[in-house]
Amino acid sequence: MSPMKNSKSKRRWILWTILSIFSLCFTYFGWLVILFCRDYGSTPSHHLIGNRPSNVTALKEEGSSFSFLVLGDTHGSEAAEILIEMALKKDRSSFMVLLGDFVKTPDIWNHRFFLTEMTVEIKPPFPVFLVSGNHDIDYNGSKIKRIDRRVTPEIYESLYGARNFDFVYNDCLFIICGVDLKFPTLYLNYLHHILSQKGNGKKHIFVFMHYPPKGLAEHIEGSLPIPREEEFFTLLENYKVTACFFGDYHGYWRGQRKGVNLIVSGGAGRLKHSQPDWGKFHHILKITVEPEKFVEEVITLQEQSEWEDRFEEWIFANVFPALGTAPEVYYLIFVGFVIVFGYCVFKLAEVLRFLR
Repeated sequence: MSPMKNSKSKRRWILWTILSIFSLCFTYFGWLVILFCRDYGSTPSHHLIGNRPSNVTALKEEGSSFSFLVLGDTHGSEAAEILIEMALKKDRSSFMVLLGDFVKTPDIWNHRFFLTEMTVEIKPPFPVFLVSGNHDIDYNGSKIKRIDRRVTPEIYESLYGARNFDFVYNDCLFIICGVDLKFPTLYLNYLHHILSQKGNGKKHIFVFMHYPPKGLAEHIEGSLPIPREEEFFTLLENYKVTACFFGDYHGYWRGQRKGVNLIVSGGAGRLKHSQPDWGKFHHILKITVEPEKFVEEVITLQEQSEWEDRFEEWIFANVFPALGTAPEVYYLIFVGFVIVFGYCVFKLAEVLRFLR
């Protein structure tokens, strides 16, 4: 073989090798899309995710003590999924509360990804109640430009139920407050109403919000100051609230003011490099409630690689809106990739035989 022909054959070998690798990657990508499409198609229409009376009805009354889980700012992360699975392996909990920002952006496809992850992959065996965060709802239309994909307060409530929600379980009162950025003081009116109507005589009262008050600690900087903060604290103290849980700050903090436990738990997802290191770790809380006290267990996790869930969420937010969710489309694309890959391998084999 002449040097010129040999050089040309080597270039062809490099070309078909690269094309074979790329076509194999696209074939694998196509198969993953099919799997994710199957998951989306398997999402049940009736589930226990959200603030609905039917989910309260699904709660099973326990004895003198029970447990529930709390975590915040999951943003569809792999860390949150692992933390929930770790908590589920422990003694049975009665329900779970997500403290807001459970999606990255208030896009309907991000919410569909969240529901698919929760109902198809994680499958919690109990109700999951939700606090609305600033990443979950587009209040003024500035975050999501396409109207058909924008999750407004009305669409949010159609997906998950009321943003302000309360229920009584085992003679304990649970109050979820959704702070509306357009009407920021409504949460306080709702909290005062529920505490005055249902708070008396309860063994414990637990309140859940997304935004922590500025007065908790200097390093906890939320994206929205809580209006009438001192009035908020006074309400908690007057009605002897056992504990109030907050998210938004991507870390952990706890303190106490006049007998009220104040706990920030926003470390289930992305940890910000700009925030102080104190309290910056992935975690989920397991709260065990007894007649005279509650016990807080912090379940922690080391930093996790997020590529898998980020990739899956990217498919939900970009591929599905463009091509739809009919599995037949993706099967055809997958078959096309397989044919291209087979052809590339065939041509590569030809070049290798020629080089020999």
